[in-house]
Amino acid sequence: MFLFTFVCLKRVLAIAFLVLYINSNTELHELMRLPVLFEHFSEHKNLAGGISLWNFLVMHYSTNQSHDAHDSRLPFKDPSHSFTAAVLVLPTLPFSLTYTQFVADVNHDNCYCETVFSSPLSEIFQPPKG
Repeated sequence: MFLFTFVCLKRVLAIAFLVLYINSNTELHELMRLPVLFEHFSEHKNLAGGISLWNFLVMHYSTNQSHDAHDSRLPFKDPSHSFTAAVLVLPTLPFSLTYTQFVADVNHDNCYCETVFSSPLSEIFQPPKG
């Protein structure tokens, strides 16, 4: 239960941080002004009668002329909301994960050498004979 709650919390936090980043570092926050665009379009439609949405967009976005006081509130019309992104590009180094079996040659050198000392007591200390 705790693990499920933790995973859900991580997912909610990740989505919240993504939305916060997109809203503050891109121009997608201008999409929040879409209701203003449609409201302004309906005002023009009531005044002009047969204006289409395309003609409305051409009239407001193809020139820099302001037709009325509400034009500066339209999405993507206010130059103070310009976007500058700082981009950091890191080079990626190619790598591959392959299985490599290391084989090592082990040489067992025997350094034991039997030395025989001749001594007068060597006759006394002999292994038992059978």
